Amino acid sequence: MNVSLAKTAGFCFGVKRAVDMAYTEAAKGKPVYTLGPIIHNEEVVADLKQKGVLSLSEEELFSGKYPCLLYTSDAAD
Repeated sequence: MNVSLAKTAGFCFGVKRAVDMAYTEAAKGKPVYTLGPIIHNEEVVADLKQKGVLSLSEEELFSGKYPCLLYTSDAAD
């Protein structure tokens, strides 16, 4: 079996932008909420949670209690 190693690896542009935005907003010291996990990477989601970025359900989203919400492009219909 031949295994090739990629020269680079990481998130696509949209995912990187969303994650960077979440970290930037969290650094401002105000709570930030996402509609579901902003990325399908448990380590990143856990790190964001530690920094104050929390994932909401749709029910929580529509309660009107949360002022700053980031959502993924795949969540938009």
